Amino acid sequence: MRLALIADIHGNMTALETVLSDLHKRSVDQIICLGDVTAGGAQPREVLRSIQKLGCPVIMGNNDAWQINPRLTIKDNLIDAHNQDINLWCSQQYTESEKDFLRTFQATVNYPLPGGKNLLCYHGSPRSFRQFLNPITPNETLDEAFAGYTADIFAGGHTHFQMFRRYRDKLVINPGSVGMALNRAFPLDETRYTPWAEYAILTLEQDEEGVELRRIPFNLQAYHQAILASGLPHAEWLIDEWTPR
Repeated sequence: MRLALIADIHGNMTALETVLSDLHKRSVDQIICLGDVTAGGAQPREVLRSIQKLGCPVIMGNNDAWQINPRLTIKDNLIDAHNQDINLWCSQQYTESEKDFLRTFQATVNYPLPGGKNLLCYHGSPRSFRQFLNPITPNETLDEAFAGYTADIFAGGHTHFQMFRRYRDKLVINPGSVGMALNRAFPLDETRYTPWAEYAILTLEQDEEGVELRRIPFNLQAYHQAILASGLPHAEWLIDEWTPR
């Protein structure tokens, strides 16, 4: 069995097409999407239609939930304010049937694996799609995050960083971000988006188990053109978020 994990597409159809083209050459049996599908990017409807066409399990991310029920708040910095404006614009692009599809996203997905094992999928953590789990999260915090859930492999997104981590006798995986991969973890005010589309492939056979964290370049210029043509607010600012400093 070969499973592909994708996450945090954030309305970047250019990057998603790159990943799907790469997957077509790799003969995977199933794709699972770990959430944050459309918000934050120039092509929310195109991405949503593409994911719907795949017919794969989809996890509800924090931004997906916001798209269904936007809640505007006063932001105390420019980055958060611009992101909220962009997310609001995204939430206004869908038809009613597309909003209904968003509502079908699941909090968690249990996926059976060969040999009686199982994969638990979520966004941030099984307990909260806003929780950040990273390579240095203490085991005690993971104990709390996974309490009440049984799995051999835990897989989630949200951080926009790829991760392969041993947790006791389990694995914890983050496939990274398809559409908004980050160039660093800290400091947060220096993070930039990179022109890499990230995802993961799990191979689970009788005589083979493997996790491949893949990063493939997408056409950043084409995506910048899509941003400018989309009509989303703060287009030049969003393009600048991909510019190294």
